[in-house]
Amino acid sequence: MSERTLYEKIGELDPVQDNELITVISGEDSGKKVLMTDGKIVAVSEGADAGRILQLPDTSVLREKLGHRKTLVVCGAGYVGRGVIALGKFLGFRVLALDDRIDFAASARKAGADEVFADDFGTSLSSGKISYDEDTYFVVVTRGHHFDKECLLEIMKHPFAYAGMMGSRGRSARMRQTLTEAGIPKEKEELLHAPIGLKIGAQTPQEIAVSIISEILQEKAAHPGNDVFPEEILDGIGASAEGDSVLVTVVRRQGSAPRRPGTRMLLRKGDSNVGTIGGGCMEAKAIREAVMLMADGEIRQELFDVDLTGRTGEDADMMCGGSMKLLLEVL
Repeated sequence: MSERTLYEKIGELDPVQDNELITVISGEDSGKKVLMTDGKIVAVSEGADAGRILQLPDTSVLREKLGHRKTLVVCGAGYVGRGVIALGKFLGFRVLALDDRIDFAASARKAGADEVFADDFGTSLSSGKISYDEDTYFVVVTRGHHFDKECLLEIMKHPFAYAGMMGSRGRSARMRQTLTEAGIPKEKEELLHAPIGLKIGAQTPQEIAVSIISEILQEKAAHPGNDVFPEEILDGIGASAEGDSVLVTVVRRQGSAPRRPGTRMLLRKGDSNVGTIGGGCMEAKAIREAVMLMADGEIRQELFDVDLTGRTGEDADMMCGGSMKLLLEVL
């Protein structure tokens, strides 16, 4: 199977299933891939021996668990809620907003929410239209303790990546007691971030929204869950003629290089790039190499090492350190 076809298969995956992409990053099979769903092989690179690839040590492959886009569920569309919605959208989350007031629900749409539920909080959260998994983040910023309780009693029944509630220390303590009395297990109640947000001295609604999103990003980095293959990159591959795009993937990182393995950027002939692998001189080097690879017309794949120590020449002022190994693929 060609690499283009394999990436098309990735776009068709059901994110609820256990999907894994295995890419060889050293040796004779470098660049070859095996795509698996629920432990079964569903796609293999042309000319690749899936059995041999699956036996390779982790040092020779990049393994990526493919999930779905991270979802941010904001319960309450007041000033803080709208700030969280706007920041979440800016950061690439799929943002859902809940509010039982029609005018506030309309404001959530204006703030950028992808989907808005204008109904009772409990009804919306138990409707079956909201996912509960390790890729879903809940922010409870309603207008009162009663509504917070309504939200949290439903959220705490399910798995989640993050759940936080806005309120003072006293209000947060009372909510924890309320959850305990309602039979919520102690280990689940301890996952609640309340008071919500990092301690940055936030005062205004906008500052509080920043503190909340900052805490979510901190949790997201500590517990990354599944990777998500960017939809815009898959769309870009599909919109490009064969041979007119190069996919650049970070497959190894050492030291303080800026982006982790699995980060991708698509370079399209005569068009702007989609995504970034870190910017600066490092990305410029990768782009130059990708352009030359595309112009070659013969070589379809290449592993490219980038030194980020910045000791000499044009790299003397690099802020990063370490090194990165990139996989460049003409698609």
